[in-house]
Amino acid sequence: MFLILRRGFATHSSLLCTSEKIVVPPLKMKINKSKVPKIREKDLEEKYITGWGPGGQAVNKTLNAVYLRHVPSGVWIKCHESRSLDRNRKTARKMLIEKLDLKINGEDSVQRQEERLASHKKNLKREKTRLKYEERRKEKENQSEADQENSSKKEDSLKNIPEEIDKK
Repeated sequence: MFLILRRGFATHSSLLCTSEKIVVPPLKMKINKSKVPKIREKDLEEKYITGWGPGGQAVNKTLNAVYLRHVPSGVWIKCHESRSLDRNRKTARKMLIEKLDLKINGEDSVQRQEERLASHKKNLKREKTRLKYEERRKEKENQSEADQENSSKKEDSLKNIPEEIDKK
């Protein structure tokens, strides 16, 4: 399946151009999450530690922050996003999975795929804007050339008018 753009905008030189259309090869728009590592509970070391940050003594005395370590890889996370221990445990697990994915898969990780996709969309938008203003500039140039031709024709016709009057 190809995406066809009218009065197209292109970001790559590898695009196939037809008359008045630009055919864009399909970009893999889906994020591949098949390589995301699965975490087993027995591989985790979980500790509850005192919180930090704003909230005064109530936060600093209670055990509501989570220290989570993946023993096989040695990757660890400290999480204190909220005052709730349960929310912090869930958030810490999500953060640990993202960090492991980045470490294990590198450029194929979900985070890098999302960054590439966002960058590609930004480049498409930038190219579309650039072509729009380039087209406007060309239209202005064509208009100014047409105006110059019209003004030169008017000058020529005005020069001929006095000669015609003299002849009568």
